[in-house]
Order: sequence, then structure tokens, then C-alpha cells
Amino acid sequence: MTRPSPAPDLSGIALEEWEKARRRLEVLKPLAVAERRSRGMAQAAADELGVSLTLVYRLLARYEADPRLTSLLPERRGRREGQLVLSPEVEEIIGAVIDELFLTRQRQRVSDVVMEVRKRCRALGFAVPSRKAIDLRLRMRPAAEVHRKRHGRKAARDRFAPAIGSLDAPWPLSLVQIDHTLVDVIVVDSRTREPIQRPWLTLAIDVHSRCVAGFHLSLEPPSATSVALCIAHAALLKDNWLRAREIDAVWPVNGIPERLHLDNAKEFRSAALKQGCVEHGIDIDYRPVRTPHYGAHIERLIGTMMGKVHLLPGTTFSDVRAKGDLDPSKSAAMTLDEVERWLAHAITGVYHRELHRGIGATPLVAWQRGLEGSDEQPGRGSTTPVVDARK
Repeated sequence: MTRPSPAPDLSGIALEEWEKARRRLEVLKPLAVAERRSRGMAQAAADELGVSLTLVYRLLARYEADPRLTSLLPERRGRREGQLVLSPEVEEIIGAVIDELFLTRQRQRVSDVVMEVRKRCRALGFAVPSRKAIDLRLRMRPAAEVHRKRHGRKAARDRFAPAIGSLDAPWPLSLVQIDHTLVDVIVVDSRTREPIQRPWLTLAIDVHSRCVAGFHLSLEPPSATSVALCIAHAALLKDNWLRAREIDAVWPVNGIPERLHLDNAKEFRSAALKQGCVEHGIDIDYRPVRTPHYGAHIERLIGTMMGKVHLLPGTTFSDVRAKGDLDPSKSAAMTLDEVERWLAHAITGVYHRELHRGIGATPLVAWQRGLEGSDEQPGRGSTTPVVDARK
């Protein structure tokens, strides 16, 4: 039986090895969670990764025993070229130069840090570290600390400790907005195909990336239950949910949000919702009265989704003039489950892949960039997936 290995020292992992493990995780995770796993599926994974079928099975066993990315790291056979393991003396030099040059109000460049580290190492007779190794140590410093020491306490407080009610969302899941809408389409009974009513949609948006974090569709009016189900859908891995609906798509958004931004409706102020958020460490901000711009992101998303709904049979439109003499109940043809499946396709296949003018990228690209970071902004790192909806 494969046993979980102790957590490795992440600072000692070569970037190439980390990227290889991340790629393995992308390919093998669907296999690991699949209810049925065929040899053909495993062979397809092996072909995609460029490894043997035997190695795929060995990697799956390691991951199932220890479901962390580090369990998929390449097995080490001695020290490898480019590995970012440095002597304690060199680590100390890098740390000192970062503190003395980079983390100051003079705001020295990374290239200045590299030059000074190499200068001190040569003077003391130590091996000179690569630019990659020094850059990794810089990225490991907490972003809030770096900002405070380079730009001052006020700048750091404004950047990393936003005031209640603000819309600052520096990384994925730092702020999620939730709201409801009555969908502009009439659904039919799954057995009789008779028209029933318009369903309610509870929708959550990740403000940083503009990705749809999750949703809940129901014939029942908004309640604390529908809010909780929407939050659960946002937090959970969506692979099984998509597979159950036979949807071949990527929806990477998952994890516990740091902060929820809600309006003042009673279902958002229920004791159960507040207790659940406290249990999971989620802060709640309520929209200030008479400040509609605070809900602009979720309302714009709702408008976008309802615009797409108007293409469906049974649409009521949102404007009486657009509807004309059309009787939506006569053209209604889709069940609640079919509308739910259509919404998932519209989100994953269209909306997430369209350029969002507000952020200058597609939501999917913005989500990934927010996790991994860029030259201008450090990433938040991987989210912590929630695999059990009961928790």
C-alpha cells in the first residue's frame, strides 16, 4: 500500500519539476476521481504526458494515497542540474540582500539584488546562485510585507486590507458577489411538457477574474437554502458536476471565498448563512444603501446571461416591447434540468472564453493569471479544493 509522504521543502523544488507535477495533476486528476477507470483512459493519459502506462498507474496510486500536487513530483535520483537547493550560507546571503536592498523605500530592482548576491557569494568563495533561484526566494516573501516595506504602511493597508464594502479584489476568491434573478424563460414539466413557470437563478461571480464561481437554479423563490447551495457549488470542484450532466468543459473555479459581497435581502441576512460563513472563515460585506455601483459586477453578469437566455424557446424577454404578441407559454420547450445544462454550456463554453473589456482578458485567463501571478502582481497560489459538499 502506498503511504502519504511527508510534505517536502517547497523551496527545494526545481521550477521545472513543479511545472511537470502541475501538468501531471491536470491530466491525472480526472482519472483519480472517475467512478470507472478503463485501461484506455489510462493509456490516453500516458500518451498526453509522454510517459509509460506503468508510470501512470504508479502516479495514480501515489496521488490517491496523498492527494497533493507534490505527490506527483518526479522521483529524484540524486541532485539534478538546475535544482534550486542552495547551501545555508547562500540562503542567508540571499535573505540579507533582499532585506537590505529590495525591501526598502529605495525600491531597488531585482537585477540589483541579483548582482549584489553574486558579488557577495564570489567574495566569500560560494557557488553563485542563478537568477531563477533568487527570483524564487523573492516570490516566497509575503506580498503584503513586500508592499509595506517598499511603498509604506498606508499603501499596503489600502492594497491588502480593503475597507468594508470596497470592491478591491486583488486575487481569485478574494471577493465573490452573489445575487438572484428571475430567469426570462418559462420551463416545462419533464413528464407532461406543460409550461410551469420562470425559474430563479442564484449566481456568484469572482470579481477578480469575472469568472462565474457557481450558480443554483430552482423553481423556489430565493432563500437561505438557495444561497447556501450556490456557495457550495462555487466552492466545490466541478468535474463530477459537469460529468453528471454530460458536459465536456473546463470550469476551474473552486475553493472557499475570502469575502462575500451581498445586498440587504433577508435571505442574505439569515443566521444560518452567517454561522456557515463564520465556520469556514468567510467574511460578509453588505452593500451600502443607495450605492448601486457596489453590485455592478454581479448585475452586469446577470444582464449578460439573461441576454443569452433570450435566444431560448419560451423566453419572456425582459422588455414587453421586445416580446410583442409572442406567447412564451406556447413556445416553452425546455425543462429545468435542460435550462441548467444550457446555462453551464453558456458559462463554460462561451462567457468564460470571451474577452472581458473590463479586465482586458478572458475570465479563464484572468483566473489562471491570478493564481500563478505575473510580473506586476504576485499570484495567490492554488486554491484549496472542497471535495465534500457536506463540509
